[in-house]
Amino acid sequence: MKLLLSAGLLFASFCAALLAATPADEVFADLGVPAKRLAAQQVIFDYSRSFAQASKESKAWFKRVDLAQKSVEDPEAKASLAQTLALDPAVQSFLPMGKKTPVNYPAPEGTTPATKLAETERLLDLGRPVSENPLSADELVALANGDDFILAQRANRLLRRVSPKLAAPLLWARMAKATQRSQVLEIEDEILRLPISLAAQTTPLAPEGTSLASKAAWVRIVSVRAAGGSRIRQSVKAAILPLLKGSANELTEAAWDSVSRLCSEADRAELAEAAKGLSERLAPRAKAALDSLSAQ
Repeated sequence: MKLLLSAGLLFASFCAALLAATPADEVFADLGVPAKRLAAQQVIFDYSRSFAQASKESKAWFKRVDLAQKSVEDPEAKASLAQTLALDPAVQSFLPMGKKTPVNYPAPEGTTPATKLAETERLLDLGRPVSENPLSADELVALANGDDFILAQRANRLLRRVSPKLAAPLLWARMAKATQRSQVLEIEDEILRLPISLAAQTTPLAPEGTSLASKAAWVRIVSVRAAGGSRIRQSVKAAILPLLKGSANELTEAAWDSVSRLCSEADRAELAEAAKGLSERLAPRAKAALDSLSAQ
């Protein structure tokens, strides 16, 4: 048993010595043979990685690699050996861009609302002080109330980052007027990004829009912001319960989806009454909503 163990240790030491052995001259000669070039490059690169600190052996090895890099004619092998030389622990690493300090060229000042909005967004992304923005909060409010939806929405987004209290009522008012579903979804996304602390202060207690899309967006928002122990939960729930009845559409679906967040077991009788006579499209949602009350 001891003999077998000793033989295993000797074999392992032999293999480690072979792996650590310096590549022979034939490896460098293979750099000129297309069929063996790639394997030779890999062997040289792998052995170069074994030098963690500068030493006499590493100095001699990388001098040999440097001579091979200068003498080899194949451009692929020359590029590979150049990368291998970067592994020399005696060579100080450097950035590809060099040691020069990057020059900061100031961006030209914007002259139109679109360019000023872009410059404001860039400075906010860079974390610069609000005082450096080309547009003040009052100017953002004026743009947010404009007729151009793209500019107004971008101004609202930046105003939300500068002053959420000013942005919140503007976003709710614009969503109430919006009729296109794509615009409603953009505004809904911005409202959900407002601080949660503003929910009880700015969230309408009933849908103010006229379109189904805006009403459904209101339901989705309040089902998140008014859930739990929110002070507006009871008021919001009273406004949503009448929306459960009706034909299957985006609004009724959103209303039933909000039941699990806003309602409790005490509301089961009223919910069961609203679930009667629903279409096949709404019936599964109603069933899931009622089942969620038991799981609470």
